[in-house]
Amino acid sequence: MSAPRIGVVVALDAEAQTLHSGTLSHQRMIAVSDQLSMVISGMGPLAAKQAAEQLLQSGVAALLSWGTAGGLNPDCQAGDLLVPEQVVWNGRHWPVDPAWRMTLLHQLSSRVPGGDLCSVSLPCASIAAKAQLRAEHPDAQAVDMESGAVAECSTRAGLPFLVVRSVVDPASQALPATATRSVDAYGRPRWLPLLGGLLHHPGDLPALMGLGRQMQAALQGLRRVQPYLETARPS
Repeated sequence: MSAPRIGVVVALDAEAQTLHSGTLSHQRMIAVSDQLSMVISGMGPLAAKQAAEQLLQSGVAALLSWGTAGGLNPDCQAGDLLVPEQVVWNGRHWPVDPAWRMTLLHQLSSRVPGGDLCSVSLPCASIAAKAQLRAEHPDAQAVDMESGAVAECSTRAGLPFLVVRSVVDPASQALPATATRSVDAYGRPRWLPLLGGLLHHPGDLPALMGLGRQMQAALQGLRRVQPYLETARPS
């Protein structure tokens, strides 16, 4: 008998490609393997909720929130892996499955921080916004926009969940407006807004190039974890 499937919620195409080298489709279930099913939701909690519910309806036994995040802890750098102990969302703390988390951590060779992950509804792009979130939640290592919805859906279904995130932008770095306006919900470039943004803010170009390198470092961090997803499973 095959092991129960894990359902993976991923926001961006680039994040999905760390798990699946085949053709990608959005808001549809993708069979990564016999034991992993994935839905590329697009950014944000509503999209993540819809993806989580789709996976739950298909009969998965657990949910995994997989992808990148912005740093809140000043010690977090681009490419750092995070496997948080709980998600802060909607005024509540949502604990991940502790046994599943420890099983994964035991298989990783490097030390991975725990603590909290804040999940929000809108991008946390400025240094001030990150600092305020960190002040409100001192144990928070990073911030994303999807894990809270995944946590809520899995908890209400009575199923375990886990979060694996890799940092792109540290707490000390603001995201240029051009960066946030020039990608679609799946992280694909929108060329006209990108070119228009650079025309009005040519100084954003070095920051955008640096952000691209940081994204690659974050994706490489996720690839380090990928081989263990099928062996480190919820009990």
